Amino acid sequence: MDDLDVALLIYFEDEQSSEEENKLFKNRSSEGAFEILVRHLNWNEEKFRQYFCLRPVLFDYVLNNKQDELISKPYNRHKKPISPEEKLCILVK
Repeated sequence: MDDLDVALLIYFEDEQSSEEENKLFKNRSSEGAFEILVRHLNWNEEKFRQYFCLRPVLFDYVLNNKQDELISKPYNRHKKPISPEEKLCILVK
């Protein structure tokens, strides 16, 4: 196996992992943990508090005060970055 064969092998392996990664994130907005779990927790204050260890009112307060710092701008690789609310959920969990 010469250098060209090795380079082609690495290139195609990288392409394949990139395609798998894209499939993983394609349905995030409808099938991700945030959409499925957290949206349902918003309906039940007690379950929300048990999961995040804070009340929804406090969560909303922090989100409103830090939202500008949590906003990500879209760029080439991620056309739709996660929302400030999703970032805060990750942080407090």
